[in-house]
Amino acid sequence: MDKVFFDFKKTFLLFLGLFLGMGAGKAVTDTDSIIFHSEREPFPKRTISVGEAVVKAVRRSVSGNAVSHRISATDIQRSLGKSLTDVLQTVAGVSSVQTGSNVAKPVIQGMQGTRILILNNGVRQTGQQWGIDHAPEIDQHSTQSIHVVKGAESVRYGAEALGGIILLEQNALPYRQKDITGSVATLYGTNGRRYALLGRVEGSLPFVNNVAWRLQTTWGNGGDRSTARYLLNNTGSGEMNLSAAIGWKDENRKAEFFYSRYDHRFGVMRSAQMGNEELLTERIKLGQPTQIYPFRRAIDFPYQHVVHHNATFKLHYFSETLGTWLWQTAFQQDDRTENRIRRLNRSDIPAVSLHLHSFQNQLNWRKDFGEWSTEAGGQWVSINNRNQAGTGVVPIIPNYTENSVGGYVMQKYAKGKWGAEAGLRYDHQTTKAAGYDWTGKLYGGTRHFDNLTYSVGAKYRCSPSLAVTSNLGMAWRAPHVYELYSNGNELGSGVFVRGDEHLSSEHGYKWITSVEFRHPNIKLRADGFLQWIDNYIYDEPTHKNITVVSGAYPVFQYKQTSAFFRGVDVDASWTPLRSVGYRTQLSLIWAHEHKTGNYLPYIPAPRITQEATWSSKLGRDGKVWVGIKHLFVARQTRFNPATDLIATTPPAYGLWGGEIGWEYSPGAKQKLRLLVAADNLFNLQYKEYTNRARYYSHDLGRDIRCSLSWMF
Repeated sequence: MDKVFFDFKKTFLLFLGLFLGMGAGKAVTDTDSIIFHSEREPFPKRTISVGEAVVKAVRRSVSGNAVSHRISATDIQRSLGKSLTDVLQTVAGVSSVQTGSNVAKPVIQGMQGTRILILNNGVRQTGQQWGIDHAPEIDQHSTQSIHVVKGAESVRYGAEALGGIILLEQNALPYRQKDITGSVATLYGTNGRRYALLGRVEGSLPFVNNVAWRLQTTWGNGGDRSTARYLLNNTGSGEMNLSAAIGWKDENRKAEFFYSRYDHRFGVMRSAQMGNEELLTERIKLGQPTQIYPFRRAIDFPYQHVVHHNATFKLHYFSETLGTWLWQTAFQQDDRTENRIRRLNRSDIPAVSLHLHSFQNQLNWRKDFGEWSTEAGGQWVSINNRNQAGTGVVPIIPNYTENSVGGYVMQKYAKGKWGAEAGLRYDHQTTKAAGYDWTGKLYGGTRHFDNLTYSVGAKYRCSPSLAVTSNLGMAWRAPHVYELYSNGNELGSGVFVRGDEHLSSEHGYKWITSVEFRHPNIKLRADGFLQWIDNYIYDEPTHKNITVVSGAYPVFQYKQTSAFFRGVDVDASWTPLRSVGYRTQLSLIWAHEHKTGNYLPYIPAPRITQEATWSSKLGRDGKVWVGIKHLFVARQTRFNPATDLIATTPPAYGLWGGEIGWEYSPGAKQKLRLLVAADNLFNLQYKEYTNRARYYSHDLGRDIRCSLSWMF
């Protein structure tokens, strides 16, 4: 009875908040061009010339009633040398959880891992993202825009969207384009002595101009990374990624095929991977490596290697009578190996060898009826994940299959200053797992999960400069096999993790409201949210250690509780002069257990970013800019020592950064860009609370990146 009342109270409060916070849709954030979003445009782009003005109509990827932020192609290009998670952190409310220098996962308003759904070119990313030391297997340079959706969006996209959604998209293929266009970029980074090369070309066939194509590749290599005072040995990395797309289009039909291959190999710092229990205690107490060796570019044991393939086919059809139809099917293959330091010359044999295959089929339909619009769709996803035999090590997770099917319907209304939408979705998931533990005992089983989710959103534009958006959604996710059955050590984080086969599904209720004010010289946006999660799953230390062949590790155990999250994100910018700009971002998150009031672990600490820029034209065809940036991260005081290996959290820190850039246009369709950027400019020695490697080392020191790009 108490639980029923609690659920009713949550739903009532959320609907009350929605009623009080009705608001308007997302404003345009791309500063390079004026873009009007239209959900009634069946194909991605249409250009209309009116006198000297050119207006580009682009079909929205994100509902106008969702609270979302867009990262432009220019911002992605200028992030060369950084990870996808680093790029996402330019959005207020997005932070990261890390395991060392090579692995970072995005955190949206306190949610991470399988609570964040990543869509790459419209396809749900299916890899080994369950592991805290497994980063998303995506090359952000294969995309031209990224949307970060902060609301609970399970109705449109399915399970695992409790925290939000990250949509990575390519530009529309250049149908009927006469010239071949593209870009080439190079990079050198001082931290790790990294270098990289990027290339992209695209065009249409000369004699069949309704057939278009695109090719893209990224190559990078780096050696040992460093903190402000010492090297992090065996943290080099190498990657070789590529993607290709081809499409055909006529008046009301379009067919496109996309393929990408992500190949990343990186070393794992040794200081968390060897020693007995006494050395483990000593290393955690010291907080940094005891032995440091000279710089090396070569990657030694231990290391991880991941190769991810994504093949997607899409078919669009538009009819004034039948509406807009989209069918897409995708196959993904993810091969991950982890090689450790092993005895008897067995290090070349992977200790972990996981191979995942997934198939997806999705059908969507949309039809406009004047001021009303109806959208419906269905999705089927099948995942098969197996461990390779013959490794000589008991797998950390069992073999498993995951089959899910779901369908949804949404109704939208738009008239004048108002807009609203509501949706309903049903999902069913079957998970089957089977494995043998170290005693030879069979474990696993079959679990069935069913869930009905809903969402409602509204918008109201109070004036030309003031807009409010409000969204309420219920989302869910089934416990992952890793959370149910894991029994082994994570290579990157240096901890031993145990699952709980009795875990139940998470169910979350999230209300988020965004207020946005836009003036010619001032832009202000504030996003506030409340989120209740039943059966919130997390891991915490048992304060016991375990010794295995590869060394001694602290033991972490998965558990669940009812949790309450709330917070606010602020993004404000001021342009006092045409050439001078100032921007600040603030993110605050509070989270605790609902019943006990205890603080939850690994919640990002309060942080504020400030940035000042100056830009000026340089002759007729060039420009130059200078920027300086400061990030302040407070100490996490909402902390329960029982949920950590250390009794205190790292102290607050402030990092300075900056960049100097120059652009020149030698021709009408060409552009040269030179950029020099620095992170941790004053080489501060610090630790980040959400970095699991802080038990054994500090965070990265100064990094100066120099990149040269040519767009043609």
